[in-house]
Amino acid sequence: MSLNFGEIVEPSTRAFWDDYDEEAAEEESSFGTLEWIWYHNQEESTDEQEMQKTLQHPFHFVLIEGQKVGGFVGKVLQNGQCKPVCQLSCGTVSVFHLPAEKLLLCVSEELEPNLFGPIAQKLSRWLEAAETVSTVSLQPAVLYKGLAEHEQEKVCFIKVLGGAGAESSLADVGPLEAPNVITGVAAGAASYRKFSGKPAAIYGCYLDSVILDSVSSAPILRLLKAVRVPCADRYELKFKASSNLYM
Repeated sequence: MSLNFGEIVEPSTRAFWDDYDEEAAEEESSFGTLEWIWYHNQEESTDEQEMQKTLQHPFHFVLIEGQKVGGFVGKVLQNGQCKPVCQLSCGTVSVFHLPAEKLLLCVSEELEPNLFGPIAQKLSRWLEAAETVSTVSLQPAVLYKGLAEHEQEKVCFIKVLGGAGAESSLADVGPLEAPNVITGVAAGAASYRKFSGKPAAIYGCYLDSVILDSVSSAPILRLLKAVRVPCADRYELKFKASSNLYM
């Protein structure tokens, strides 16, 4: 099938359609099937039993999404002592279970738009069972439209959509206004909750750089504490020496 000045021109024989069918099938299968990989002793429990452990008590669910956000979360969450209980087979999504805090924390670094929906679907059992759901999406500040003058000087500013109360304790969190939107796994998770008739808070953290440092991470740490994520008071970015040349 081809387009000729807006007109759909169908091939004269079915033989020409095979190429399109094969391309569609290859694109669909290129991502594979998403499965949870659980970090546990296979002889002591099954994957389903490990899943049930995360669901047997009331909990709140927090999803943090952004480029290179995994290293940041790994360092600030319980002083770097917390390890994920499972990971999606795509390698970009991990889940932490903190029973004492009644928290399930999901971290996503996924950038492929075609996987946002399937990943949200794999989170569905937790999204349905959670008492509250909060999503935190890290985005480049240049994507935000209608930036106020006082926000242009900030290295990080936060907007909220469908807040559940946590933002009331944060004076610098404002409402997300049109035409701005939240995308990614965070949007998929929030949409799943909405169509299930349950609320969700969506936070957009807009940064002047994808690399977090002690200054840009400060508002994010305050937000995480507000949504009951046990994290450090401060984050320090440590650079590795890239050369042994001294002058």
